[in-house]
Amino acid sequence: MRALRSVGSDSIAVGSITSNEGSKIVATGLAESAIRSETVVGSLVKMRGGADIIGIVSAIRLDDLNLLRTSLSIDLLGEIDYRSDRGPSFRRGVSRLPVLGSIVEAVTAEDVAAVYAQPSVPSVQVGGLSGNPSQGAFVMVDELLAKHFAVVGSSGSGKSCTTALILHSILAEEPDAHMVLIDPHNEYEAAFGDLAQHIKVESTPLPFWVLDLESAVRVLVKGGTTQEQETQALILEEALLKARKEASSAADTSWITVDTPVPYLVSDLARYLAEGMGMTKNLEQVASYRRLASQLSSLMADRRYSFMFGNDATDTLARDLGSLFRIPVDGKPITILDISGVPMEVADVVVSVLARVLFEFALWADPVRRPPILLVCEEAHRYLPSDGGSTFVGCTRAIGRIAREGRKYGLSLALITQRPSELSSQALAQCGTFFVLRLGNELDKRIVTSAIPESGQAMLASLSSLPAQEAIVFGESVPLTMRVRFNNLAPAQRPRSKSAAFAEAWRLDSTDSTFCDEVVQRWRGGPG
Repeated sequence: MRALRSVGSDSIAVGSITSNEGSKIVATGLAESAIRSETVVGSLVKMRGGADIIGIVSAIRLDDLNLLRTSLSIDLLGEIDYRSDRGPSFRRGVSRLPVLGSIVEAVTAEDVAAVYAQPSVPSVQVGGLSGNPSQGAFVMVDELLAKHFAVVGSSGSGKSCTTALILHSILAEEPDAHMVLIDPHNEYEAAFGDLAQHIKVESTPLPFWVLDLESAVRVLVKGGTTQEQETQALILEEALLKARKEASSAADTSWITVDTPVPYLVSDLARYLAEGMGMTKNLEQVASYRRLASQLSSLMADRRYSFMFGNDATDTLARDLGSLFRIPVDGKPITILDISGVPMEVADVVVSVLARVLFEFALWADPVRRPPILLVCEEAHRYLPSDGGSTFVGCTRAIGRIAREGRKYGLSLALITQRPSELSSQALAQCGTFFVLRLGNELDKRIVTSAIPESGQAMLASLSSLPAQEAIVFGESVPLTMRVRFNNLAPAQRPRSKSAAFAEAWRLDSTDSTFCDEVVQRWRGGPG
């Protein structure tokens, strides 16, 4: 057993405890000592005992202008135990509070190394401490993924690069991972190169028969009063159920529901709608049938929707799931799902279908063989809005279910957003770790403030002025709230921003009289 460490000559006393309120203490000392030890808001300090108690300075006040005495408000964080056979080890929580009069010292480099040491559990280094770059900043992989995480920051703060760095750091240690990244702007294809299976949704079949009733209603039921939409939904439910049962080769189809993914031809669905319309004598129902049939016919003829309304009932679900979720991995542990070419009015349907299929896959998989899967949602506020609007109700329900229940089935969720105030608070509350980059909006900062532990509040004052490549990281996967400078990403691993280079483009008129003709030709659906 190691002996208790003696007081080191490099320790500087910054005060003594004059007030103790449980997890908060106040220490009074000379301003000269605080200046000499470079103790500022956010600095770590320690109080000695059987195990050194570590705290963080949350405020500094000058109490006496003549004597230059200061008061330090300190939040207690945890303990460093020097009696461990493995050497100094830090743990959260304080088993024995310091007594009044105890000396408070600035931490040494040895203390910092003990607090932020690489954990003994699987972990990855994402950078170094902002004020001490030589000290690595580590996150515990299982704690990060099993309890979900979020990357938040204003536009241009580096969210995409931070996300790419985190994923690359994990993949370097876990090459047989299973990740799916929803990419709304086609930024990430270049960032992962040969490690990724890149899927363009508009050029990859997503057959309409995969959609459940809720998603099908979202696509086909348009316009009319609420009552008319409800009538259309009931008609569509009946037609979908008939299409699935008629297409099944099973002798007993009683087990088939309107949501069972049994392949059927879209043309058959159209035929069932036409047959139903011909059999009804109710003029209001006829109008609902006609509206549904017209919408289906329009989408079947629209080239932009060909990925969903191709008239094919080939059952490729198992193969497509394997490709999407990287089973087997086959050297490509991440799928980049590029939805940049999908019409906005159906993008949320595509995402909700993906989330629902992912959850159902994990739910029905053999728990012993089921691989954990990470779903990364870029611009998560688009699919999980705080207002819970009906436009994104399918996404909100599907992804929200993963946020609430996914960890029971080996599903992890990463939410990437520039507007945390516009993101569902229920989903954000499920995240156990936060990477917070520069934030300027006061409402966004308040959302983050409500999530950060009280002991880390002192660091939030710098949110508006955080430089690029730095973030405040807190939560279950890190030992303490810390300000991190992220590692540099190789140029080939950086996401590609799609922002227009105005100055460069406007230096030379690169278009001619045929350009608008080409645009109109593509717009009308012709070749090009």
